[in-house]
Amino acid sequence: MQCSFLGLMVGEKETVVMGRPRKYSDELRRRAVDEVLERERKIPEVAHQLGIGSAETLRKWVRQAERDRGLSAGPTTEELAEIKALRREVADQQRTIEILKAATSFFVTEADPHRR
Repeated sequence: MQCSFLGLMVGEKETVVMGRPRKYSDELRRRAVDEVLERERKIPEVAHQLGIGSAETLRKWVRQAERDRGLSAGPTTEELAEIKALRREVADQQRTIEILKAATSFFVTEADPHRR
């Protein structure tokens, strides 16, 4: 079973967050997709032969591989990873903005000479 790790920067230090273990290895995925795309075998047949729980799982892998290989339109795996990273960065920046807004309003009220 494989685990993926995601390195996140927190201040000056990089922290490691464990991702969910993958049920199927990259090699099995590549083999299954190649059986369907290059040998033109049927998805349910390949899924059953290789012990993939659902034909729909293999169907999703094949559709993504088609996009990655330029055979169909849609975002590639790299583009999806970039979008995910950018969304995470935007969410982090929005949290930072909210914290700064709260701090600013706090210090403005503290510095108000008429408040005393």
